[in-house]
Amino acid sequence: MASKEQIKKTILDIAGNPSSGAIKSLADAWAEAIVELDEAPRSKSEAVDGASLSALKKESRVTKPTEIR
Repeated sequence: MASKEQIKKTILDIAGNPSSGAIKSLADAWAEAIVELDEAPRSKSEAVDGASLSALKKESRVTKPTEIR
């Protein structure tokens, strides 16, 4: 993973290297938040996309009626 300074530099480069403004003042906080997201430990029940394993179980579809009238 990239360091905080690399992430901050990328944010500022994408924004056109502003000398002042909201992007310039928030770039540090954004970079820190991105680093923290990458360093956060994942639980075993959490999948790569953030969905729980129970949500990723194979879906079963009903194709025929189960009752006869």
